[in-house]
Amino acid sequence: MSTKLGIFAVISLSLLMLTPAYANVTSFSLDKSFFTVDESFSFSGEQEGKEIVYVIIRNPNGGFKGMLSDPAPGQGEFSVIPRPVENFFTSQGIYNATAFTDNQKEEDGVTIKIEYDGNKIFEIPDFVLELKPISDKVVDELKTVSFTVSITDSSVEGEVYSLEKNPPSDATINSSTGKFTWTPSGSHGNNPGAEYTFDIVVTKGSQTDRDTITITVNDPDAVNPEPKPEPDEKTETKQTTSEPDELEIPAPFVDETKDPQSYVDRYNSEAGYKKWFDDNYPEYSSIYQAVG
Repeated sequence: MSTKLGIFAVISLSLLMLTPAYANVTSFSLDKSFFTVDESFSFSGEQEGKEIVYVIIRNPNGGFKGMLSDPAPGQGEFSVIPRPVENFFTSQGIYNATAFTDNQKEEDGVTIKIEYDGNKIFEIPDFVLELKPISDKVVDELKTVSFTVSITDSSVEGEVYSLEKNPPSDATINSSTGKFTWTPSGSHGNNPGAEYTFDIVVTKGSQTDRDTITITVNDPDAVNPEPKPEPDEKTETKQTTSEPDELEIPAPFVDETKDPQSYVDRYNSEAGYKKWFDDNYPEYSSIYQAVG
């Protein structure tokens, strides 16, 4: 008999150790990012045990608006029975939703804030969604530019990344990791120093943040043209005793498939390009003469 009592005591003690003394709600949220006034809304979350969970809604003044519940939750979780939005949310403002068990009581429950804007309800997050600064990039044609964007709060999970406002058609960003990849084609740098400006966007629930980035695509042949060969001494001596050679127009560095104005624009806007032209092609009276 004493042996049976001992076994029973051990089993009872084990059950007490495995079952929390107070099976409290630990977290919960709306089941969607928002619910419109003509929908029924619901919550789901986690608890420490398997107790009935109640969610009380209070208006901006603290007045009781109603209650939802899950009378038959699963172990460690709960999901309340959906109720119409219009039955609980009647005036615009910020409401409190508090989830708790019988043991926990409302005053010790978990509270989240729900905003009603007259058309829909949505949870007010307890974090600020913000992208880390993204620097502009420079890349040559046919070279890949790749980088990963991220948010300032590393504790936030499930954010979604995307591209907006006319990104290059073949540029991609991984919606989960934020990794951006783009390989400009041979046509992207036809205009020397061509710029592509667009937005990188991150979204989480009702929050969105964006940063504008500019990627400059260079044509390597235009940025680093082949150096003009130096004439040997015999050629120089001959030139001093003969008529000067006729200037080649357009100049050797000019790609005749490109718009001559692009060379003029670079000469007028880029100090390094202007110096390179002036140092290497002094025989031309101006960039206009050189490009024809």
